[in-house]
Formats: sequence, C-alpha cells, structure tokens
Amino acid sequence: MKRRLWLASQAVIALVIVLVLYRYVARNWTEIRHAGAALDVHPWPLAAAAGIILLTYAMLIGAWDAVLRGWGERLPYREAARIWCLSNLARYLPGRVWQIAGMAALAQQAGVSPWAAAGSAIVVQFLAIATGALVTVSFAPQWNHPLLIVGAGLLTAAGAAALAWPAGATTLSRVVRRITGRNVELRAVRPGPLLLAAAITAVAWVLYGVALHLSVRGLTGRGIDIGGAIGVFTGSYVVGLINVFTAAGLGTRELILVHWLTGPIGPAAAFVVTAGSRLLMTATEILAAALTIPLGTRKPDGR
Repeated sequence: MKRRLWLASQAVIALVIVLVLYRYVARNWTEIRHAGAALDVHPWPLAAAAGIILLTYAMLIGAWDAVLRGWGERLPYREAARIWCLSNLARYLPGRVWQIAGMAALAQQAGVSPWAAAGSAIVVQFLAIATGALVTVSFAPQWNHPLLIVGAGLLTAAGAAALAWPAGATTLSRVVRRITGRNVELRAVRPGPLLLAAAITAVAWVLYGVALHLSVRGLTGRGIDIGGAIGVFTGSYVVGLINVFTAAGLGTRELILVHWLTGPIGPAAAFVVTAGSRLLMTATEILAAALTIPLGTRKPDGR
C-alpha cells in the first residue's frame, strides 16, 4: 500500500507539472514557436558557465568531506570526488533516496563507518536546503525582504545548531527514520567543520547563479540581473530538492526558471535558456563522473 501511494503521488505531481507547462506553452505559443530565432550562441560565456559549475562540484565535494571530518572520518579528496560525482548521477532516478543510498554504499566501501556514510549524505542535503533558502530570500527580487532574510537566517542557524547538538541530531535521526522508513543514525557534527560545510554550500549556490547569468549571455546574447539569477536559480533548485517525486527536480526547476526568465528575455528565449541550462548541468555532471571514475577505490585497510 505504501509503495502504491508513493507511485500515485509521483504520477500526480508529474501530471500537475505537465499541465502547468502545457498552459504556459499554450498562452505563449506564438512567440515560443520561434524559439530557434532566440538562440544566439556565444561559446565563451557558455565555457565560463561550465567551468564555474565544475568548480561548484569541487567545492561541494569539500563540504561533504568537511562533514565526514566533523565525525572523525577521513577520505582522500580524490576518493571523495569519485564517490560524490558517481552518486550525483543517481539524482536522475525518482526519489532522493537513490543518491543518498549510492553515496552511503560507495563511502562504506572506501572505509567510512556505515552510520557516517549514510548520515553525511543526509546532512549535506539538509545544509543545501537550509543555505539555499537563505540565498534565495537574499537575492531573489520577489523575496528579498529584510524580515524574510532574517527569518531564513535564523532557521538556517537553528538547523546548524541542531546538527551540532547531540540531542538535536538524535531528534533529526528520528524524523528521517519516520519519513524514509530507514534506520539512519545522525550524530552531532563538530561546529567548525559544520560551519565550513555550510559556508561552502552557500557560496556554491551563488556560483550556480553566476553560471545561469553567463548561460543567458551564451545562449541568447542577452543579459539579466545577476542577483536575480542567483536568487531564482537557487530557489528553483531548492524546490527541486524538496520535491522528491521527480528525478533531479525535472520539471519543477524548469517551471520556476521559465516563468521568471520570461519577464526579462521573453518566452522564446526563456525556453531556450531553461532547456540549455539543464543540458549544460547534465553534461558537466557526466563529465565530472567520467573524470573521477579512474581515480580508483581505497580499500578499508588503506592500501
């Protein structure tokens, strides 16, 4: 019964996304059918965007490694990169559990304690959502009200404090167990590594937004507000993370991006940039995985 409800939920969410996209296309069909005319490729901004995205991956690997070190676990950076990049591809399977399970399994094979392997993946996801919410309300034009920024900052700080507090980590373990049905153990992370991981994740969100700004220039030759690009991309990505019913946030992120981009660059260019941004990120994810696969696996005995 639980599996049937999960599949039904996935189908309903997917149907809603399709219907909303259909209505948007129908409303703007006259302009969207000329989307090809909006494509104006400039290679250097696209190359810069790809380079920035790859840099954010390198930073996020460091954030995950910081969480592991906060528990006294150790992985060589090259091994952490291989695990992170390979498990990241599992995002394209419906449900966030596959990415977390893949990271946990590969980390455990590399000698990380089973509880830390699974728990670190969950902590990193939690930090991504918390810092992403803060970056969204700080930069997105529709949301950057001082009260919202303060509120998001307080919630982010409270979440980080809970992860650094033994009783808070235990409570979060119970919440995760009830939501996922899996026996996941979270322990308190030392404050220093936890704050480092949170700071790295927040900066990574900003860089993702800069990459979107460059992608607009590279695909259409037009310019958009860089602060808006940071806020809206981050917000759309965070909503995609929260929506576990679609693989890699497919559809969810696109709905938000195309709606916002329509204002500054029009419906046709908005579709071009939204599709191009997704393709660029997917290509960099595949490239990162291909580059890190040969790095090998460290055995539990350290050889």
